[in-house]
Amino acid sequence: MRITRNVTTQTSLTCGSLTVLLLILTLAQTPTALSAGLEAGVGGNCSDVKQQIRRDWFSVKKFFQPNSENLKRPRSRDFFCISPAYAREAFPQRSGSISLKCYVIQGQHFCCDSRLQACAGL
Repeated sequence: MRITRNVTTQTSLTCGSLTVLLLILTLAQTPTALSAGLEAGVGGNCSDVKQQIRRDWFSVKKFFQPNSENLKRPRSRDFFCISPAYAREAFPQRSGSISLKCYVIQGQHFCCDSRLQACAGL
């Protein structure tokens, strides 16, 4: 009887520990999502979109900052990934880029590839 209690207690602790670990991992991603105002990081790998924005920078910079003439080309670390799900129900805005579709949602400016598989914002 005593052995059964110990096994049951250990199993309960293991399940509880896994739940706590999953909760901690979920909360670790929350600050990024809150800072972006959108669910950042969910879009997966958006490095191709980041590179395209940097290549088309002189065409899209007025989209990101309409009142700034001297806006410098952003570094790769200045971008954040956004889930393309946000763009599926939004209307594209004029950006000046042929290969990117750009959107403004909740004050956040971001662009996606033409197939809406990856999105990145500043």
